[in-house]
Amino acid sequence: MKIKTIFLDLDDVLNRFTMYALEQIGCKVDAYDDSSYNPKWGWNIVRAANTLPGHSRHKNKLSPKEFWNAINRKVWASVPLSAECQYLLDNCKDLVGEENVCILSCPTNDPECLAGKLEWIHEYMPPWLWRQYLIGPQKWMCARPDALLIDDSDANVMAFRKHGGQAVLVPRPWNILHGTHTTETLQQAFEIIKRSQ
Repeated sequence: MKIKTIFLDLDDVLNRFTMYALEQIGCKVDAYDDSSYNPKWGWNIVRAANTLPGHSRHKNKLSPKEFWNAINRKVWASVPLSAECQYLLDNCKDLVGEENVCILSCPTNDPECLAGKLEWIHEYMPPWLWRQYLIGPQKWMCARPDALLIDDSDANVMAFRKHGGQAVLVPRPWNILHGTHTTETLQQAFEIIKRSQ
């Protein structure tokens, strides 16, 4: 089926949220390097924060509430771009046109998270994407045969496919493609998609 619409995940696809957030709370990590993130943690960033060296501002283990409270609006608004961001934007735009690319992101329950994400979009994304975003946890609700989701979450990708959409999983340490070369995986996925268009 020809792809007509592409939904791009924001956190850890267009940007480097996980490692940046861990760095911001004091863990001794590099926002641009996933190698210190153990795949056995899955997507449990609080477990990662409590296991990694650092977070010196906290004497005890962080609860999920304490961790997410430490991730304020400024953090959400200043997450660095991923190495793949421009590649994804260029290829998605070439594939379906600017008007058919949409950011799809799930905020936390904190309104400051949503505000920070919007600031991030306006700061880091091209103007044609400033009003092309959808917010919510149920990404599968956007699934249809001619829609493609590009996401780093196994669960989101599986649910999108289950509901009739197409999806590409971006390799990250917390998903089943951990250890896979990200750029090569994305290039192969786009080659397959382009051949079927």
